[in-house]
Amino acid sequence: MTQHPPAKLARVRTVAQDAMRGARWWTLLDLERILRGDTEFWRDLWAPSLAIAAHKVGLKHARARLDEAIEAGFHQTDLFEPELSAAFGADPDWDAVLERARANVPEPALRLTAWPEPGAAAPLRLDRVEAHREPQLLPRLPRPAATAWETAKALLGWTAGLWRHANARINAGDALDVLEQVANGARYSCVEYSIVLAQGLNALRVPARRVWLRRGDYHDGVGQGHAVAEAWIDDLDQWVLLDGQHGAYWADEGGRPLSLPELQARERPARPVHVGPRALMKDPGLWSAYFAHASVTGIAWEPAGFVPVFQDGQVLAADRLVRDSADAYPRLSDLAIGITAVGGAPAVELKPLHPFAIGGTWNGEVIAAHGRQRFARPLDRDPGEHKAELAALTPYGPLTTRELRWTAA
Repeated sequence: MTQHPPAKLARVRTVAQDAMRGARWWTLLDLERILRGDTEFWRDLWAPSLAIAAHKVGLKHARARLDEAIEAGFHQTDLFEPELSAAFGADPDWDAVLERARANVPEPALRLTAWPEPGAAAPLRLDRVEAHREPQLLPRLPRPAATAWETAKALLGWTAGLWRHANARINAGDALDVLEQVANGARYSCVEYSIVLAQGLNALRVPARRVWLRRGDYHDGVGQGHAVAEAWIDDLDQWVLLDGQHGAYWADEGGRPLSLPELQARERPARPVHVGPRALMKDPGLWSAYFAHASVTGIAWEPAGFVPVFQDGQVLAADRLVRDSADAYPRLSDLAIGITAVGGAPAVELKPLHPFAIGGTWNGEVIAAHGRQRFARPLDRDPGEHKAELAALTPYGPLTTRELRWTAA
């Protein structure tokens, strides 16, 4: 079949399209020899169009072009209705013709059948120092350990030993300001412990935010609140509540660290586990009473109705109110996927939820960067069913895997 230069073929395509729209059937038929050389569009566009044109001008064997197209795999008859049925619908085998065309629809070359999808949650806000101050904070912190949990426990114990608790408040400033004032002999409250702990954890690439705990009728009285922090621990695949003032976290009967929602749901007080130099909590039950009501950086929840005023008349600000605490706790090992092209081939791009993700893994192998697509991997196109285990990668290693499945024809 004759191949025509791209410029000439583009001009012929334009003329042919105009002829189709203007019902200039002989003009279209005069272009048939050239249009047969248009391998991109002959089967699916020009052959059925020429069949209609030949019928319109009364040529014999007009349907031959349509039969030729169907033999070659044409199946989009609906794009040419009602003209096709008007031209050939009276043919005794027309129903069989349409059935042959429908049978031409090929299986897709690729089909994704299962993929990871993050659960619904409110947007995550971490408690961090400003970016330009983080390099000044890092040298003051303990060095990160091999795992996120060991790093968190080390920083928890270190924070608890920085000063003896006092009810003074710095009222403004970040972890760097607190540490500078403590170095000069200042002593602060639970609030400042939570600031140093949360912002220090984020500087060490452990996602963390501050937590405000409140006793039952917190809108009146004294001593109704307590400030702590919480962190997403990569190797535990969960959030864990951390008390910087006491150098403690809470664990269940099996020793597993607990999140704030788990502590709120318990009927019996959990056991505090101390990792720092501070004295043990004298009355764990008293402190567990602070789990009655809570909010975290940016989000507050209360199924029975939120009271926005604290004991001293202070407004309890929140960027977002939710009914269920689950809405405030994204699982940071989750990831979404996007579809992109790598080298002209379909590829999956990993989109981790973890704010400190540095890459991704595919069946345990680190995914290399491809230009602007940071974590993309081409899909295997060998015929059959395929699956891959995907995970986000952080400075502490790969997170919990998620499964991707696809088929190739």
